[in-house]
Amino acid sequence: MGEGSEQRRSAPAAPPVLSWGVDHHRSPVALRERLAVAATDPLALAAQFRQLPGASECVVVSTCNRLEIYLSGAVERSRVDAALAERAGVAAGELADQAFSHQGEAAARHLFRVASGLESMILGEAEIAGQVRRSYDAARTAGLTGGVLNPLFQRALACGKDVRTTTGLGDHKLSVASQAVDLAKQVHGDLASARLLLVGAGETAELAARYLVAAGVRTITVVNRNAERAHELAGRIGATALGWEGLAGALASHDVVVSSTAAPHPVITAAMVRGAVRARRAPLVLIDLAVPRDVEPDAGELDDVFVFNVDHLERVIAQHLGQRQQEVAAAESLVLSAVEAWRRAADADCTDLLARVACHFRDVVAAEEARLAAKLPGADREQLRYGLDRVGNKLLHPMLAWLREHADDPQARRMVEEMIGLDRE
Repeated sequence: MGEGSEQRRSAPAAPPVLSWGVDHHRSPVALRERLAVAATDPLALAAQFRQLPGASECVVVSTCNRLEIYLSGAVERSRVDAALAERAGVAAGELADQAFSHQGEAAARHLFRVASGLESMILGEAEIAGQVRRSYDAARTAGLTGGVLNPLFQRALACGKDVRTTTGLGDHKLSVASQAVDLAKQVHGDLASARLLLVGAGETAELAARYLVAAGVRTITVVNRNAERAHELAGRIGATALGWEGLAGALASHDVVVSSTAAPHPVITAAMVRGAVRARRAPLVLIDLAVPRDVEPDAGELDDVFVFNVDHLERVIAQHLGQRQQEVAAAESLVLSAVEAWRRAADADCTDLLARVACHFRDVVAAEEARLAAKLPGADREQLRYGLDRVGNKLLHPMLAWLREHADDPQARRMVEEMIGLDRE
C-alpha cells in the first residue's frame, strides 16, 4: 500500500453526529407549528430519540423558529423522519422534503452556526446561545449526553461567545420586534395615537412593546392567561392588564395587536377578528410572533385587517442584510476554525486511546516476562522477551487496526476500554 493510501486511511474523521431539523430558513411556519414542542417536552423527546437503533446520545433544541435534534452514533435519518412524521401527523416523505439533515463535520458546523447566531432570523442574536445552552444542560443533567455531544456542544457555545465578542455581527441587529414597528407604521403612520394590545406576557412580547413605545405608542394593554404575569409585565412597561376573557372585546378597541403566546392552537380566531372589525372604523394590524401561530390564517382575508407572521418578518429582514456581509464573513471564519479545532481534538482523543491500548499490552508483556524469569532462572531473557513480544504484537495489531477503522464510533471505543480494563485505570 502506497504512502498516499496510508495518509488517506489515517486522516482524521469527524465523530458520528447526525443533526436533523426544521427552521425558518427551510420550512414554512405551517409545518413548524405542527412540530412545535411544548416547553416541558424537549427532554422527553431527547430521551425518546436516544432509544433509536445506533443512537447513544441526544440533545433537542426547540425554539419558536426551529426544532433541531442532535444524535451521536450510527443513526439513519429515515428513522428520525418517520418518528417525527408520526408525531406531527404528516407524511414521512413530506417531512423529509422540508427538513434538513447533516452528518459528521457538517452537523458540527451547523450547530456552531446556530450557537453563533448565523442561522437566526435575527442575525447575530444572543438569545439563541442561551436556548442552546439550556437544552444542552438539561440533556447532560439527564444523562443523555457523553463523549461525543459534550465536547461538541461545549465548543459550539464557546464559538458563539467568540463571535459575539470579537465581531460586530450583533451590532444594530435587525430584530423581529423592530420590524414589527415598521409594519405597524406602514399601516397607521404615526403611532403616537395607536393603541397596542399585547397577547402574551413573555420576553418576546416585552421586547416588542419596548420597541413600539420607543416608536411613539402610548396606550398599551396586556392580555395573558396567567393574570399575575400580565400584571407583572404591565407594571414594567406602564401598561394596563386585562383578563383573558376580555381578549375578543379588546381586539375592537386596539389598533395594533402583537401576539406571542405558547398556545398549541390559535387564540385569535377569524370569527373574533371579524367581530372586532365590525365594531371599528380603522385598520387592524395583527403581528403574530408565535409558532404555532396565534392568529388563524383566514383572519388575513378580511377587509382592513393586516396579518403578519414570522415568515413575513423574515422576508423583510432578509432584504436588509447586505450591509452585514463583512461581519458575517468574520463570524463564519471563526466557525470554520472552531469546527476544525473540534475535529482535531476528537482525533487526538482517538490517538490517545491507541497509545493507551499499546501501553497496556506492553505492560502485560513486561509483567509476564518478569514472572516467567523468576520461575525459570536459567531461561534466556532476550529470547523470552522476544517470544512474548511476538505474541503480544499478534494480539495488539488487529485491535489497533480495528480501532482505527472505528475511530469515529464512541461505542466501539468504550467496548475496547471495558474489554481490557482501561475504564478502571
